[in-house]
Amino acid sequence: MALATEPSRRFVAKLNSLLDKNVTVRLSSGRTYKGKLAGFDANSLSMVLESAEDSEGKKWPLVMIGGNALTEVVLEEGSVFDAKEFAEFLVNQGNVGRHLIKVYEDVNVVEVGKIVRVTDSGVEGTGPMAQKVHTLYMEYLRSKGVKV
Repeated sequence: MALATEPSRRFVAKLNSLLDKNVTVRLSSGRTYKGKLAGFDANSLSMVLESAEDSEGKKWPLVMIGGNALTEVVLEEGSVFDAKEFAEFLVNQGNVGRHLIKVYEDVNVVEVGKIVRVTDSGVEGTGPMAQKVHTLYMEYLRSKGVKV
């Protein structure tokens, strides 16, 4: 088995970052689907969309699209949260020790002290550290112009 190249790993990481996000998928037939990316096969590029709507306005609870029919996948919504940027915010604004912070850029996640996890969905964890990180997360969002 051959090892994946760095560009291949990055490509799959980008696909992973689209999971549970709203995307538009364009097909070679000209048809489009908009929906939440629920899954994909990295080898064939086949995709599954939930709560989808096709280019004719018909709604579908689930659409499976073969990778050979794909021409384009477009992210419909951008994330304000940037894991690497938030990690720096924790260090600079929150005086959180850099040694406590682990950034997983491929999935846009920050882990603090192995007990707190931060994603674009919010802060997961309990205790004083989670409370501090949550307060800093709210400050970070406000600094990005998000009303919280």
